[in-house]
Amino acid sequence: MVTTTNRSPVRNIPERSSLLGVVEFHPRLAIVVVFLTIVVAVAGWRIFWEPGALRINALADEAMAAFALPQVENAPVASLDFSEAERRILDFSGVSLKLPRDVSGFVVSSVERRTMRKRPAVGVRFSYEGGRHILVVFRKENFLGRKPLASFPDESLLSGERDGRSFVFWEREDASFIMVSDTDVIQTFKLVRSFFT
Repeated sequence: MVTTTNRSPVRNIPERSSLLGVVEFHPRLAIVVVFLTIVVAVAGWRIFWEPGALRINALADEAMAAFALPQVENAPVASLDFSEAERRILDFSGVSLKLPRDVSGFVVSSVERRTMRKRPAVGVRFSYEGGRHILVVFRKENFLGRKPLASFPDESLLSGERDGRSFVFWEREDASFIMVSDTDVIQTFKLVRSFFT
């Protein structure tokens, strides 16, 4: 008795061919490898070129949340002595920051330790010209990546507005700063340029 099997002759030919006779070429595997390479390259490019923007957005979100926490409408603002405020900033962060002492209406209400983006920071709450502000100071943090600091201070200032609040971020050699305010971004930007850069 002769047994027959239903085998297609096409099945016996392997799905590969020789690439110039040197290596075996698998078309399906090649398509998958090319696709994965493109995906990894695009993701790597985004991570390499945009880490600063993502970090600053996350930092701005946390700073705005910190700004909103203890705010009570029409609450009296207690005044903190400038020397004491500067001493606390230095003690808590290791950053020497000079506050504008001879400016009418500039009142520091508190200096507090904070943790933002899992890093130790200092939050300085103050009021000026009817606006409430918080200045967050980080020691030797480089949120913008390894990019060198700008030659002119205005080039390193990043600003934005969200939900009626504005923020300005900037860096210097020994520290990074972000200020959040309930005023518009132009006034916050002017305040930063006038007193802190």
